[in-house]
Amino acid sequence: MGISSAISIISFGIIVALWVLMVTFTLVPFLLGLSYPMKSDVNLSFITTPLVGMSLITSVLWLGTGLIYPIVRNKVINHQQQLILISRFVNLYKSGVRQSPRVSIIVPARNEENVIRKTVLNCLQQTYNNFEVIVVCHNCNDRTYQNAQVIDDHNRVRVFELNTAEAGKGIALNYAIDRSTGEYISILDSDGRLDEDFIKNALPLFSEGYAAIQGKIMPSNRKYNLLTNLLGLESDLYGIPFCTVRNVIDKRVPLGGTGLIIRKEILVKVGKFSKSLVDDFELSFRLYRKKFRIAFAPLSIVYDEKPPRFDMMLKQRSRWIKGHLDLLGQRVPERKDIMGTIYWLSPIFTIAGLLSIGIASFAIIYFMFAGHYPYTFSYMPIRVWLIFSLTTFILHISFLRYELETRTFKNVLCVALLFLFGHYWFVVMIKAFFVKSWANTKTVHGFVVPEIKSTS
Repeated sequence: MGISSAISIISFGIIVALWVLMVTFTLVPFLLGLSYPMKSDVNLSFITTPLVGMSLITSVLWLGTGLIYPIVRNKVINHQQQLILISRFVNLYKSGVRQSPRVSIIVPARNEENVIRKTVLNCLQQTYNNFEVIVVCHNCNDRTYQNAQVIDDHNRVRVFELNTAEAGKGIALNYAIDRSTGEYISILDSDGRLDEDFIKNALPLFSEGYAAIQGKIMPSNRKYNLLTNLLGLESDLYGIPFCTVRNVIDKRVPLGGTGLIIRKEILVKVGKFSKSLVDDFELSFRLYRKKFRIAFAPLSIVYDEKPPRFDMMLKQRSRWIKGHLDLLGQRVPERKDIMGTIYWLSPIFTIAGLLSIGIASFAIIYFMFAGHYPYTFSYMPIRVWLIFSLTTFILHISFLRYELETRTFKNVLCVALLFLFGHYWFVVMIKAFFVKSWANTKTVHGFVVPEIKSTS
């Protein structure tokens, strides 16, 4: 373990300990009907009141999303199912009149010799017939290019080797787009795996005029270890509900960077991908500002690999946050897009949460030695916090029934653990300020549970 990783783990432990201390010294007096004296001549309410306000905004956003999700989930699934059935009838009626539109599946890869062959072979299993696979081996110094070329399907698979001075996923994507022949562009990360009906189930949604479709991202290595399971649950309980609710409210579903399909004509029109560290996030809002909309396709499933080690996870997510920070200097969302604005400002809300923990924890530690708080400060009313926390916990447990893999008592305990585990985002925020480039935060792949082969 490197020094940086050790510091990150220690920082995470300290933040969790301070949070537990803060909750304990708030909850116990509430239950016992006690109150601790505060030094009234030093008042930090002018700082802490806005922080509490930000905390309430994020709590309302996620709780509201959680409450709406069970109501609209089946509606979104059924709508896609209906469009799929209609598409089948139309295709039967127009059989032989017009060939199905061509889809270019683009796989950007940098040092992915462990997974690239498996990923491309998975793409070739699509039940949709008219597609090509374009692999761009960008700045690789391993056998990614050679392993991708081994696949003997030159009619559908094209492999390019690209070396540039700059690093970045957007560079490889744009290179492939310029060489693609499809009407639609599908992006798949090199660790990704598409459900065999991914394209066939997604394309019918374009009949409603959308610019892009985002598939449902599921973890491919949920059972690898506890960390991959927690990250998978984080996506199940936050990411998928957010996309579902966003789809129903305003069709401004954020692109997830993998498992998406977009009209090539529109993608080129808006300037293709940027060199941002969060190219998917940046492109999403660029499309929104041009009045294009993105839909969520829950029946088009893509599997991605979750980082199996804490240091790898922090490195990956620090790149995401650094990309978000870079975009704070420009107005990314539309002004009337409230959910998008909160999403855009999420780094500021994270910093606010970290400051809240720091101010409250220092006051508590001071109290333990001096017998009183050193200053007066605002904090979220304990009853409000309890209502938000308990309601969220109950909702998340209920969400476990939606996926076969998550319907276990172990995952009920993991949902409770997420309350502590989620504080890693504070460490990620700190590390984000030290991210220098995309290349330095590249995620290593190939950590999957070995498949058990039958001996019968």
